[in-house]
Amino acid sequence: MCSLNTEATEHTEIIQIQARRIIEEEGTDSDPRYAPYPNKMSMLLDIVDNLPRLRLSSSHFKTILWLLKECGVRNLPSYYSFRKMQASLRDLCGSEPQAYTSSMGNRFFVNDVRESVACDFANPEVAKHLNFYPEETTGPVSEVWQAQRWKEFKPSQLTPMFARGLRQFYIDEVAELDTGEKVLTVAWIKRNGVLCADCVEVFPSATGWHIGIESCSIPTSRFAYNYFDLVERIGDKIIWAEGVEAPQMPNPLRDLAEGDDLYVVMIPLWADDVSGNKSKQYNKHINMYMVNSNLPGQLLQQEYFVRFVSTSPNATSPEQFSAIKEQIQSTHTKPIRCFNAATQRNCCVMLRVPALPADNPQQSEEASHLGGNANLKCRRCMVGGSHEHTESDEGYHALHLAGIARTAAETKKTLLEQLDLAMYGVKAPIEKLQTATGVKDKVAQYWIDILLDRARSLKAESPGKPAEVIADELRMWLAEQPGHKVNPLLDIDGLDPNRDTPVEILHTILLGIVKYVWHMLHTSWSTQEQDLFVIPLQSTDLDGLTSPPIRAAYMIQYKNNLIGKHFKTLMQTMVFHMHGLVTVSPEMFPLVKSVSVLGPLLWAGEMDNTKQYTEDLTILTANVLVTFGDNDPARIINKMKLHLLPHLVEDAVRFGPLIRYSTEVFEAFNAVFRMCSVLSNHQAPSRDIAMKFASMDRLKHVLSSGYRKEGDKWVCAGSNVLSVLKLKPIIQRHLGWVSPKKTVSGEIRLEAKKKSHVLQWAETKASSSCFTNILELAPAASKWYSGISVTAQSGDACKKGSWICAHDASVSQKKNILFGRLLEILSPESGGLGVVVVEHFMISERLHPNFDMPVLHRPDAAENQHWFLWRSYIYPQAVLFRFSAQHDCRIANCQPTASRAIIQERSITSRTISLLEHADDSHFIINMAALHNATLLRRVLPRALTVPQQLYPDREGGAHHKERAATLRISQETKRARTQEKRRNTLAQKAAQGGVTEELDLDRGETESEDAGEVERPVTQKRKRARQ
Repeated sequence: MCSLNTEATEHTEIIQIQARRIIEEEGTDSDPRYAPYPNKMSMLLDIVDNLPRLRLSSSHFKTILWLLKECGVRNLPSYYSFRKMQASLRDLCGSEPQAYTSSMGNRFFVNDVRESVACDFANPEVAKHLNFYPEETTGPVSEVWQAQRWKEFKPSQLTPMFARGLRQFYIDEVAELDTGEKVLTVAWIKRNGVLCADCVEVFPSATGWHIGIESCSIPTSRFAYNYFDLVERIGDKIIWAEGVEAPQMPNPLRDLAEGDDLYVVMIPLWADDVSGNKSKQYNKHINMYMVNSNLPGQLLQQEYFVRFVSTSPNATSPEQFSAIKEQIQSTHTKPIRCFNAATQRNCCVMLRVPALPADNPQQSEEASHLGGNANLKCRRCMVGGSHEHTESDEGYHALHLAGIARTAAETKKTLLEQLDLAMYGVKAPIEKLQTATGVKDKVAQYWIDILLDRARSLKAESPGKPAEVIADELRMWLAEQPGHKVNPLLDIDGLDPNRDTPVEILHTILLGIVKYVWHMLHTSWSTQEQDLFVIPLQSTDLDGLTSPPIRAAYMIQYKNNLIGKHFKTLMQTMVFHMHGLVTVSPEMFPLVKSVSVLGPLLWAGEMDNTKQYTEDLTILTANVLVTFGDNDPARIINKMKLHLLPHLVEDAVRFGPLIRYSTEVFEAFNAVFRMCSVLSNHQAPSRDIAMKFASMDRLKHVLSSGYRKEGDKWVCAGSNVLSVLKLKPIIQRHLGWVSPKKTVSGEIRLEAKKKSHVLQWAETKASSSCFTNILELAPAASKWYSGISVTAQSGDACKKGSWICAHDASVSQKKNILFGRLLEILSPESGGLGVVVVEHFMISERLHPNFDMPVLHRPDAAENQHWFLWRSYIYPQAVLFRFSAQHDCRIANCQPTASRAIIQERSITSRTISLLEHADDSHFIINMAALHNATLLRRVLPRALTVPQQLYPDREGGAHHKERAATLRISQETKRARTQEKRRNTLAQKAAQGGVTEELDLDRGETESEDAGEVERPVTQKRKRARQ
């Protein structure tokens, strides 16, 4: 019996082994539809293993493999064979992190930025969006290349050529136009979307070729022959007349390109300290990410386009920048060679760094600046000084303006001076210079400490040796040391860290200015007033705001721990809910109002008129500063973020819309990093995390039709692999890819069939709301369905009750702008054109006396001869956009008599929440603090209703600033006297206890701020909460 059982068991095991061999053999078969994967199972497992926001540990993955194996899934690889397959894919179409050792001796790994840019070119979904030339436009400015920053580069530092077919035209070369004229191309630039060349005329003569003086703009469509064509036709090189200074021809950049197209790509570099843990325990890592700013700004707000560069728990950001600088500068002599999926040709790429987006402490570090606690607090200019200066009339006034600009050259000169002083072995002069200039650098400080120690050692060894001789020896020693001696960013061609660190609106505005205002408000409220504020805030009409549902009670309960999304909501709404709060000072409401109306300009995606935009921005930032000074002038001298407001104007001119350099997408991307950090083995975190990000980038490249080189050919993945990203929305979401969404203007979304019912025309509101003959629109017997929403021209889904702006052609053929509330959406049962019924409201000629915002009211006979038809129909295609309007509860004296049941666990409870009940339905205010569609709203409103008014016209003279400065000096003297008295008491107590051995300096230091919870923590202790 035992023998039979044993034989049966052995037979079963043999069958299982044979079946396993069959499965493994089938798993090794290659299916070209799934290339570069061997089969479908390998592709699916690789996708699951590389989803950025759904990370799996090795144990999870092995469990999945076991589960699939138990289910009898075919073509299932073992864990180790799968990892081997991934390694082969990395060699085939991925990249390997590169190891670096900094001058400070720290070792870390970096994902090659050149490989990342090459993948962008080889990806058809990305390459088709790349723009390579600066642009001048008479229309709205929405991209960085339409602003001034790209134009600051020399033409040779930008893309130097354009190609038509196989013919390449370079700058600094002679070309022939279709008319036979010869021109010397100076620069390429787009003008209103058309690529043009700035040229000077070139003409031959008996004494040689001459170059004209006047410059002209010529579309590239007129270029017929390039330099080589001309030389071939002439039969010899161009001979220039005596005294003519002509550039070298052909352009030396042709030698770098070796016949391929040559492009320049801008890559802003983001860096910050991030915790590698999901728990509260802080695990500091310095991270660096990048994006390709040759892409449109809307795409760069997607996580799909964010590239991980490096991380290290040990190496500082300047050390990591040093490695990246080497990669970037290497492209200037050895360009990246890659495949351009848009042109289907090989190309070469050079890299430039146009800007360094980050939060303020990080940007100060990148600019070699001491930071917000220095006397000279600003990294951008030289404003500030001792308290005697900042409290003076001149010093206080200067903080309201942008001061003398810092430059990279001056900063580097100061750092080299600090290094030279260190060679004499005395620390005091170095600290004095750092205090006087606000310049301090981590890399330079590392060498300064070494030089100080060596200088003191040499002095001790040779007391009689002159200090200058020791300094000369140390200069020679320092020159022999490898690595950078100062901030490597100061030496990147075309980059000035002092100017090219644009003000970042997330940390400066939301987590700075708005947070200060919120702190000043809630700390002055009693418990009853806090409860009173909850009711109107919870009653806010969110339609047109695109804000998450307001949890007013939560925001008051955790008022000291709010994050970015809460402050963004408060910025747009709290101005309407401050009436009735007794302890709010008269100076506080203008401050809240000034901050609220500033927000829409900062978050605008377009600047219709740059000159007008900057004028408005100048006035609004001045109003914010002056109202802050009216409430607490000490904040002007203590809060660095307030002084940064005047620099927003320069940033808007140089970089375009300020939202383009918001770091919200990078902050959100930190969640992906944390999961990679948590699942690393923590023995080599920099290497492990870099390799995982390289693997995820490789997956994104393969799934999005990216090309890879096999032999001499560029090929993409198999057809079944390419269909995954295009047809599977779940994969799109996990990879951070937002597929292009086509919206149809006027499209009506109907109710579900189970809920919908047919309406007779007489039952609709539209039947009694028409200026024209009703029967011209629809027969009386027609039937209609009620719609849920209609798509506006802006893409907004406008629902019943939404405030909309639309074209109204009901009175005349002329398209008038109509403001109103959407009452009804109808779609005919038989199909065809639908109808939208709008309740008319008129715009008052004057702004609201309290809110300084446009007022909406119902029309009367004096304003509209058709006032009795206060609602009318329009066609769905006429809806332009929706906007936010709030009820004027101040004038109507609305009371909290309404209530709403609280929903818990998806069930209605017996508990209720109090809400405002509006006393009328006639008085509303257009919310000019709303961010959504703010630009569109300003286009249709009369300029007189949107132009900002300066609170104090003498801004340049600063008369009002002098009054505030006088108040400030009194309050600061009182504060210092109180601080000194406290120190004396402490000293006396310690002396009485016998614990004091030395006298304290009663005049040292100053108190900077007494605002609990507002002082910015050091970089090493910051915790990121800004999650949008």
